[in-house]
Amino acid sequence: MKKELEILGYVLFCSGIFLFGLMHLSIAMYIPNLNWSDPPGKLASALNQIIGWVTYTISILLIIIGGFIVVQNLMKTKARGK
Repeated sequence: MKKELEILGYVLFCSGIFLFGLMHLSIAMYIPNLNWSDPPGKLASALNQIIGWVTYTISILLIIIGGFIVVQNLMKTKARGK
């Protein structure tokens, strides 16, 4: 069970990183066509216009949840080894 949980953590973390990278790639491709205004800035304006807030937020959540699972599993393994 511990090994499966560790694998799940790594999969969530890696998929979050991949999705985050794809979102930044799509933002970078859209910014030349952007009519933006300050205060939201270019990133927020691009996310609003490509309707990418949900995907961007999910990618960050996947990174956080996957990292939390991996760190917890490593801390339990280290504590058990002492």
